[in-house]
Amino acid sequence: MNSGFLQPRATGMEDTACALAEQRGEEDWSGITNQRVRKKLQNRLNKRLSRQRKRSRRCAESARALDLPEAASLNTAHTADMELCAVTLEASYWGGEDPTFNYSSRDDITEKRAFLTRFAEQALLSYAMGSPRPDHYMRLLQLNIINGLTNNAAALGFSFDWLICESVSPFGHDSQNSKAGTVQGLSVPPSLAPTNMQLGIKHHPWLDLFPLPRLRDNLLVAVLSMTVEEEEELFSYIIGSAGGKAEWAGLVVWGEPWDPRNWEVTPPFLHRWGFLLRGCSELMHSTNYWRGRRGEKSMGNPKCN
Repeated sequence: MNSGFLQPRATGMEDTACALAEQRGEEDWSGITNQRVRKKLQNRLNKRLSRQRKRSRRCAESARALDLPEAASLNTAHTADMELCAVTLEASYWGGEDPTFNYSSRDDITEKRAFLTRFAEQALLSYAMGSPRPDHYMRLLQLNIINGLTNNAAALGFSFDWLICESVSPFGHDSQNSKAGTVQGLSVPPSLAPTNMQLGIKHHPWLDLFPLPRLRDNLLVAVLSMTVEEEEELFSYIIGSAGGKAEWAGLVVWGEPWDPRNWEVTPPFLHRWGFLLRGCSELMHSTNYWRGRRGEKSMGNPKCN
């Protein structure tokens, strides 16, 4: 036995505090005899532990709400356990590579929709744990645009999944939809009411789902002269990150998807597909509104006026 100051063995919360202190050498109070300094460091660590316990409870509550089998394992105040929980959930949710939505068939659309649901659950759980993942950001933007277009499809009364490549819009070849203000007896938002061009040209339903009539007409005209590969590239720019700026999709939805004021176009999309925004001043106004809220400079393009 050495003759130095004999420290009592740490137990319970002190064990955890010491473990945390090992990760933060400047807060290791286990060998400090100055009571004032020791008390200050203990209080700092105890506050951190309290915050971690609260995050653990939120994590467990969110997991129970989502009916996840891992919920019981989340009731812990240890940072390492929480990180292990997140990694385990991430592995079970992602399993493989992210699916591509450029081509969706009736055979795989259910699986792809399930992927989006699992991602939403995982993102919610990581947020509830107090450790949202930066790599979720782009996927959330992609999820928002897909969900927004899906909600607009429902508002139009579409009884099929618009993501399926074989789908054909009920506009343009169905006489029941010849009246622009109603769709299958539904009253739709004016921003989604089909234009004369939509009613006169056979096309894929994804072109019907944007709450900007001029943009829909511009897309229809452009797609008529595109190859399949070019249309797939356009689709990828809109819902994915093909523009080379991985944190953005081409278009972003910040609120109710039928309201054009909630839509934003991103710089990569504007750079590559700006000609599609001719006459879409409303979209540029809403874009600059959202950019202004983030403290970013307004965008302008002569092709959009």
